[in-house]
Amino acid sequence: MLFETHWFSCRVMNFSDPDKRRMHFMLQIIPVIDIRGGIVVHARGGNRQNYPVLKSVLTPSAEPAEVISDLLAWLPFPCIYIADLDAIEQRCQQESFYRELCRQFPQTAFWLDSGIKRAHEVAAYDDISNLQLVVGSETLVETEMLMQADSASRLILSLDKKKETNLGNGELFSQPKWWTRKMILMNLDRVGADQGPDLQWLRTLLSQSQAVDWYLAGGIRNEADLIQAQRTGAKGVLIASALHTGALSKASLKRLLKK
Repeated sequence: MLFETHWFSCRVMNFSDPDKRRMHFMLQIIPVIDIRGGIVVHARGGNRQNYPVLKSVLTPSAEPAEVISDLLAWLPFPCIYIADLDAIEQRCQQESFYRELCRQFPQTAFWLDSGIKRAHEVAAYDDISNLQLVVGSETLVETEMLMQADSASRLILSLDKKKETNLGNGELFSQPKWWTRKMILMNLDRVGADQGPDLQWLRTLLSQSQAVDWYLAGGIRNEADLIQAQRTGAKGVLIASALHTGALSKASLKRLLKK
């Protein structure tokens, strides 16, 4: 059974209306934790070898459980995305490590990209109720697993691209038959690069299917980017740098977020 998350509601001004009435928007904000060698690192661009150890205004630690605890104490996000960089680079799977993290934070939903390649790797996590697996196009080998009856709701497909090149099977990017209910658009070049989100990519995919919930990853800098992502049609955004550098403050998020 999947762990259900609650949405943050974002309330932003619609400046195109003459009377400047407030409009009610919904946007899910999902913090990102990138883990390499058992510690949290700061993702910047697509070169994972050069990611430095996390230095954050939100926590003095780079130990995953402590970072998550401090992040949730700062603002109780209902969902956190974790990228296991070692697993993505095909070094090892660390099922027991993530099982323990989920046990420590039972009220938090986790999205985990652990470099899933084949269907049998998914089964190892089936009994963790507050974890949903992200399957990245970069690592996926058995694309047929996405056609299984429950895959659309059970898995989250991440479309990964770098230097404007689609990573993985090209059909995943153009054929809606492969798409899951929730989809991540991961532009690795924009991760930590202070370039803004890839809104044009989102527009292109929205034109192919509005039955999918699209989540933007990479490039979110500030409150204005959140508003633009929502207006363009994103259901949510994945954020790391803007939180850990303080570019997105608690005050600015509270202006947008209403539980």
